[in-house]
Amino acid sequence: MKFKLKIILYWLKIIFGPKFKNIESVAAFQSKQLEKFANKTLIRSPYYAKFFALNKFQWENVPQISKKEFMESFDGINTQGLTLEEAMEVALNAEHSRDFKSEINGITVGLSTGTSGKRGIFLVSLEERAQWVSLVMTRVIKPKLFKKQKVAFFLRANSNLYASISSGLFEFKYFDIFKPMVELMSELNAYQPHILASQPSILIDIAKAQKMNEINIQPIQIISFAEVLHLNDKECIEAIFKTQITEVYQCTEGFLGASCKFGTMHLNEDFIQFEKEWIDDNKFYPIITDFTRQTQPVVKYKLNDVLKIKERECDCGSKLLAIEKIIGRDDDVLIINNIKVYPDLLARKIALKTDSFQKYSIIQVSANKLCIEIDCAEDYRIEIEHVFKSTIADFLSELGIENVEYGFQKQQNQIVGNKTRKIKRLHYEN
Repeated sequence: MKFKLKIILYWLKIIFGPKFKNIESVAAFQSKQLEKFANKTLIRSPYYAKFFALNKFQWENVPQISKKEFMESFDGINTQGLTLEEAMEVALNAEHSRDFKSEINGITVGLSTGTSGKRGIFLVSLEERAQWVSLVMTRVIKPKLFKKQKVAFFLRANSNLYASISSGLFEFKYFDIFKPMVELMSELNAYQPHILASQPSILIDIAKAQKMNEINIQPIQIISFAEVLHLNDKECIEAIFKTQITEVYQCTEGFLGASCKFGTMHLNEDFIQFEKEWIDDNKFYPIITDFTRQTQPVVKYKLNDVLKIKERECDCGSKLLAIEKIIGRDDDVLIINNIKVYPDLLARKIALKTDSFQKYSIIQVSANKLCIEIDCAEDYRIEIEHVFKSTIADFLSELGIENVEYGFQKQQNQIVGNKTRKIKRLHYEN
C-alpha cells in the first residue's frame, strides 16, 4: 500500500507540476532542480562529493563520462555503497535463471547491454520505481478508471522496475523474447492485451501474425521502444492494428522521452537536463544529467544516440524539446535461412560471455556469411574471436541455423555522426 501511495503522490506531482511557457522557463526550472540534486544526492556519492568546494557544487569541474567511465567508477558513483562485483553477480544470476526479482538491500539491480554491447548495471530504489511508474502513467499508458488494462511487455529481460506497473489499474505480463516466436504468439493470443509493448522488430512479427490470422488481438495502444521505429514499419503496424503507436525513448540511463498524441517525441526535460554536442545544425549527441536519480546518479553522461531536432514547434504545445527522429540505435535484423535473428538477443548472448572488448560489428554480407569486426588488444584477439564464433554459432544453432561461414577482421573506424550499429545486414535476399 505504501508503494502504491508513493505512485499516486508522484503522479499528482507530475499532473500538477510546472507548466512551461517557453524554453527559458524550462532552463530556469532545471537550474533550481540541479542545485537541489547536488545538495541532496551528489553530496552522498563518493565520486561526485569531491566536486564540492566552499559548500557549493562546482558543475564546471565535473567531467563528461561515457558508459565505460560510468561502469569503471560504479562503486564510487552510487550512493548505496554497492560494488560492481556484487551487483554484476546478482544481475548475471537473474539473467541465467530468468528470475528477475533481483535486489540488494531493497535496491533493484538490472543488466543492460545497450547499443555499445558493453554490459551495464542499473540500480533503482523503491522511491525511483514509484516515480518511474507515475511518469509512465502520465506520458505513456494512461489509466482508465473502473477498467483494469492488461499490458503485454515483450522484453529480453524482466525487472522489478517494469513489474512495478502492476496495480489495480494495470495487469502486467512479461513475454520473454528468448522463447520461440510460435510459443510467444500462442501466449499473446491467450492473454488478449489492451496494451502491447515491444521493440519494432518484434512488433513487425506480431503484426504479420495478426495479418495472417495466426493471432487475433485488439490492443487499444501499441508502444515501441529499444530500437528505431522506421516510418514504413510504423505505418504497416498501425494499419494492421488500426491504432497509433506510442514511441518511448528508454535506456539504461533512464526514461528519456515519449511521443505525444501528435506523434512527436518530447524529451523529459522536467526530469533530465539534455546538453548537446552538435554534429551539424540539427543533429546532436545528448549529454544527460538526471536530477531525479538518487541511487545511481547520472551526471554529464554522453549517449551514443544521434538525435535530430524538430524544426518547428509541435502542435501539442509542449515546450519540452521536440525530436524529429532518433537516428541512433538502428540495428538490423539478420535473416539466415529465412529465419530472423534479432540483434539485441545476439548482442545479449555475447555480452553474457565476454566483456573484454570495446567495439564490435557483426555484418551479414551474404546469405550465410557473417563478417565480424572486433576492437580488442591483439594479445587477446584469437581468444576473443573464438568466444564470438562459439557464442554466435551456439545461439544460431538454437534457432535451427547451421552451416554459417564466419570471417574476422579488425574493427573499422566509424565515420563521425554515423549510426553505431553493432549488428547489421548488408544482404537483403530472404
